[in-house]
Amino acid sequence: MNVISHELVDTMMKAEIPPIMIEDIFNSYDSLQNQAGRDVKLALRSSAVGEDTRSSFAGQYRTILNVSKNGLLDSYKAVIASKYLPRALYYRISYGLLDTETPMAVAALEMIDSAVSGIVYTEDIEALDSNIMAIHSIWGLGELLVGGKISPDIIDVKKNQNPKIIRRQIGSKSLKMVFSPENSTETVPVDDEKQGLNSLDDASALLLADWGMRIEKYFKEPQDIEWCMDSDGRLFLLQSRPLRLERPDTKPLECKFEDIENNVRVSGGEMACPGIGAGIVFRLDRESDLENLPEGAVLVARNASPNYVTVMNKLNAVVTDTGSTAGHFSSVAREFGVPTLVNTGVATTRLTHGNDVTVHADGRAVYDGIVQQMLESPCAQRDLLSDSPFVRKLKYVIDFISPLRLTDPQAESFVPEGSRSLHDIIRFVHEKAVQEMFHIGDKRIRKLGGAKKLISEIPMLFYVVDVGGGSRQNQAGKKAVMMDDILSIPMRAVFKGLTHPEISWAGFTHFDWAEYDKIAMSGGIISAESAMFASYAVLSHDYLNLNLRFGYHFVILDAICGNTAEDNYILFRFSGGGADMDKRMLRANFLSGILDRLGFKVNIINDLVDGELKGGEKKLIVEKLDIVGRLLGATRLMDMYLKDSKMVKNYVEEFMNGRYHFASVEM
Repeated sequence: MNVISHELVDTMMKAEIPPIMIEDIFNSYDSLQNQAGRDVKLALRSSAVGEDTRSSFAGQYRTILNVSKNGLLDSYKAVIASKYLPRALYYRISYGLLDTETPMAVAALEMIDSAVSGIVYTEDIEALDSNIMAIHSIWGLGELLVGGKISPDIIDVKKNQNPKIIRRQIGSKSLKMVFSPENSTETVPVDDEKQGLNSLDDASALLLADWGMRIEKYFKEPQDIEWCMDSDGRLFLLQSRPLRLERPDTKPLECKFEDIENNVRVSGGEMACPGIGAGIVFRLDRESDLENLPEGAVLVARNASPNYVTVMNKLNAVVTDTGSTAGHFSSVAREFGVPTLVNTGVATTRLTHGNDVTVHADGRAVYDGIVQQMLESPCAQRDLLSDSPFVRKLKYVIDFISPLRLTDPQAESFVPEGSRSLHDIIRFVHEKAVQEMFHIGDKRIRKLGGAKKLISEIPMLFYVVDVGGGSRQNQAGKKAVMMDDILSIPMRAVFKGLTHPEISWAGFTHFDWAEYDKIAMSGGIISAESAMFASYAVLSHDYLNLNLRFGYHFVILDAICGNTAEDNYILFRFSGGGADMDKRMLRANFLSGILDRLGFKVNIINDLVDGELKGGEKKLIVEKLDIVGRLLGATRLMDMYLKDSKMVKNYVEEFMNGRYHFASVEM
């Protein structure tokens, strides 16, 4: 991605801005300068579709400060090109946003020579629904705060009709960013005496609190507001975006743990994103080392840079020396659900590169080793990008693909017009294809090119069509093949079961056949002379599609039995019979009981039984097909003598114990 990013940025920086745009840019600048009556410096910042919404893009695009007229064009291109920086590309792609969904403009704002800058969170991210807002402030321009390079002062304000300051925290404001004489910015040390002073006075804090409450009320949700104060003490609001907060649907979890024997390596800091994460420490000395970060690491760094977004998918947790819950990286961490602890002051000195640690962000603690008790807690669960465009698109796609409404082939709604999803279409096509397979045996099998009569031990008319590798190659010109000539693995497995020694293919005398004169001859087996009712198989070395007709009931078996386990399967369908519906349904329950024992997923509708077995090594599939063959042989006329569900249950047990002949024995 870095290479692609470099090429894209380089191409854009070398591109020529259309003359008409150059004219408009300079005319607008001159108009702004005339209104101000003085030289104007600008802040050029991105203004992309989707930015500062639910997907904040916080810190992913460039902002260029203190730009004069001479630097406008290059700065404009640099901001536009930042859409293709590695961090911005990773963020956008992770969120599932297309390039065309995030067109970018550049906003040009008059620079304010900020004496103090900061951020207002209109809700406390560490204590939701506490009715407290947090005001963060630093000396100078705000870039060091949002960039995670400095720890700010924090003022907590109780929100009510008369806001009240309830807590102050002084940050280590050792640096500040200011304008430089060269029409740019520079970072300089803060005077020692100012480092320990509050950067924001009470009156200004309360005014910001009032503005924050009004903005929150207007947008009807908590806000993340950037502000600044000029050297004359005037406050300015720079922007407001939604403050991403995940409120649990139920009572918040109590993420407290007792009897933890692991040593605490780091204690304190600020929780930028809640949660628990564990892994090997990767201590970052240079940002260029990010490319070496391993999967599942705990990133330990001096500051909380927005550039870390490029490795978010590898991180189990983040711990930094400096930074703020109001920084850009903290916003992104919450969006990605990565447990993050900032402003610990000591992370890089106390956590050793390569050691395992467990980070409990809610408890503001880092423990030696992997604390399994914590990782197994519900508090460790992460909800990654749950409201991202990617997830919303995925939900839309799933809603379009997955719902199944066409469930009953007998229903009037089971027509093409009744389809409301791809699943419906597939279900309809599959059902009609199976029905066609089911009826194709009614057609003269001789019409199938290459069909050969199969000579076997079973007294029934049977044809096979070899589509490649299913029989010996010396069969040219022959009208019939012997079972010994069949090479198809699934076909041989089924016939091995059908011809099991315990299965009798002799005529049955247990029943009064005068009462069942519609049943086919030969004890329910189709007459060998009746080509009209022949069975057939389409086969290859690893494949079988078998269509069997036993009198008035029918069987379809479709199977692959190859070397790739995940490609193997068995599909089974059984329907019909010569008895009344109640008895046919008893036989369906018997078949279902056996198939369920064999690991099939089974579905029954009246006397129709569908079974599906997906995946399995070749040996396993062969064994299952053998047993299915025995099952078919054992159940030819079972609908005639099954009487009740108790008998069905007993027959299932008998079959699984190796009994395959039931006609003359009543249970």
